[in-house]
Amino acid sequence: MSTSMIIVIVLFLVLMLLGFPVLYALGLPCLVWLAMNTRMPITILSQNMMAYLNSFTLLSLPGFMLVGRLMNTCGVTDRLFNLSMALVGKFRGGMAYANCVASALFASMSGSAIADAGGLGLVEMKMMKQAGYDPAYSAGVTAASSIIGPIIPPSAAMVLLGAISQISVASMFFGGIVPGILLCGSLCLQVFLVAHFTEKGKKMPCSPIPRKQALKTIPSSFPALLTFIIILGTILTGVCTTTEAAVVAVWYSIFLGFCYKKVTLKGLWETCKDTAEACGPLFIIMTSASMFSWIITREGLPQILTTLMTGIAESSSVMVVILICIVIFLIIGCFMDTTAAVILLAPIIMPIIKGLGVDPIYFGVLMVLSLMVGIITPPFGICLFVVSGVAKLPVRAVTIEAVKYIPAMLLTIALILLFPQLVLFIPNLFFG
Repeated sequence: MSTSMIIVIVLFLVLMLLGFPVLYALGLPCLVWLAMNTRMPITILSQNMMAYLNSFTLLSLPGFMLVGRLMNTCGVTDRLFNLSMALVGKFRGGMAYANCVASALFASMSGSAIADAGGLGLVEMKMMKQAGYDPAYSAGVTAASSIIGPIIPPSAAMVLLGAISQISVASMFFGGIVPGILLCGSLCLQVFLVAHFTEKGKKMPCSPIPRKQALKTIPSSFPALLTFIIILGTILTGVCTTTEAAVVAVWYSIFLGFCYKKVTLKGLWETCKDTAEACGPLFIIMTSASMFSWIITREGLPQILTTLMTGIAESSSVMVVILICIVIFLIIGCFMDTTAAVILLAPIIMPIIKGLGVDPIYFGVLMVLSLMVGIITPPFGICLFVVSGVAKLPVRAVTIEAVKYIPAMLLTIALILLFPQLVLFIPNLFFG
């Protein structure tokens, strides 16, 4: 490894630890490298910055992000939470269970943890507070359950990973179904333990809904739940590509909003503007990260890591290599946004994994799940800040409650690590 590469990596780590925005932490080292390698034409910068953006699959990313925001705008969140209450409200701590179930249902439309935390989370925390739950506990459950969003399809993180690593996004979507359900179940298990084995939990109320009222929640929420079927159904039957399915889902969401009489032209414009404001920084970060990835690839870092990982696999097993990668993902997720982490790590890690004979669909889902744990992990857990702002609570109070659910997330990761077919069964069933 050259001196310039060592300087780039050290500068990147220093900037990240100092709290610089990811764009600058990735971009400034690239400029330093170019300054140290004067023979490299400056046009290489622009070419590589646009390389990742020239992807038809990547166009689905803003589409799925818009769907999630439209669902918040058109009042779907209330209906989903009411349906969840009808299913699990009768148990002690019912609203905490409903919080997890509603996040799983909303995940099938949004694909975003932030959309879950900031939209559905507002409804969940308000109702839990009215029912007498501790506000910090409500916020912690909301932050923890929000990570289901990028696991159950459609998933923005999987779209990004698929576009960068040339992996079938459709296969990863189907591969995320069972892990998403397992994650929801693990979080519900944690709620059960709190509700039955702690003093605070024993004071949690039951919130049963009368049968007639519960039955009414099904037809009111069913049209929204069709979004999941429309997205995966059109992809599975070959009617639409992933990008085209995102566009269909957008138009269906708009149609649904007008049917529910919740969306106006002004509201629709604000929602589109909000989506554009969210996508803009994301794509700018991608251009910076693509240049950073090109530099480390040109300097031979992937080859060094490949040799190292191959040696570990030969001396022990491939499972040890995967476990090492998971630990790295968990650590990086604490300090870097998931999107930036996927952009940075995918070009380095995925070729190594493919070379070791590991199924990229399985590893891709495992990678997204591991990185998502970081969004509720200090110091830079983004959903901690989102929920803190929505609930108007100190970040520290939300963090204390949210991190209690990390063991449930690690349990899900362990199950997937030990039983790859939990991810691969459905993709193999439909795609062979």
